[in-house]
Amino acid sequence: MENIHIDFLNTSQTISIDIPEWCPHCGRNTSPSLVSKSRSQDTLRKDFARFAVTYRCSYSDCKKYFSVEYSVHPNNLSTSIKTYSYRPPIKVNLPQNIEKVSPDFVEIYGQATVAETEKLEQVAGVGYRKSAEFLLKDFAIYKEPSKQEKIKTMPLGQVISTYFSDFPKIQTLAKAISWIGNDETHYIRKHDDKDIQDLKRFILACAQFIASDYDFDEALAFTSSN
Repeated sequence: MENIHIDFLNTSQTISIDIPEWCPHCGRNTSPSLVSKSRSQDTLRKDFARFAVTYRCSYSDCKKYFSVEYSVHPNNLSTSIKTYSYRPPIKVNLPQNIEKVSPDFVEIYGQATVAETEKLEQVAGVGYRKSAEFLLKDFAIYKEPSKQEKIKTMPLGQVISTYFSDFPKIQTLAKAISWIGNDETHYIRKHDDKDIQDLKRFILACAQFIASDYDFDEALAFTSSN
């Protein structure tokens, strides 16, 4: 804890703040030096105020600056550190209603997208491959709910050959996804002319067909009842 002076509600107040224990740059436990502090940015509010403190890492091989935002409550002048995330939100464009067939696909595909954005291509490829397996198996379960437990334990290739014969376009895309996806998880690549971008393209095309099938089923149920 450290006492600092801050202008708050047109008066100078002495308050106690927690000092960060970790440097966000080097990731080590540190006792940073306080470099500067801002004025409260909410001088007209009476429920809380915010201000920022700039610190500098104490390690000689780092010495980088970082800022911490605090909120202060006027009743007891207690403070808390606001958590920051500097990663901008990543928008993943997936077909509408695909989450109704496979919510896990949406979650895993989104995480793979984050990995790819962070330049973790080796991890991203495995993530996209996993997302495809959930998408395809969940679609098979959606069409054959009585076979759910069997489908869950079947190899993906067997699911594709057994349950997608009535959907030739999905079956062809699924085979391509499986082959390229295996290259992302195995030591030796068999298809050097295809990469993670092709994998993503085929997954999204497959998801579009699956979402369209879901929409068709919904439209069929609607028209049949009227």
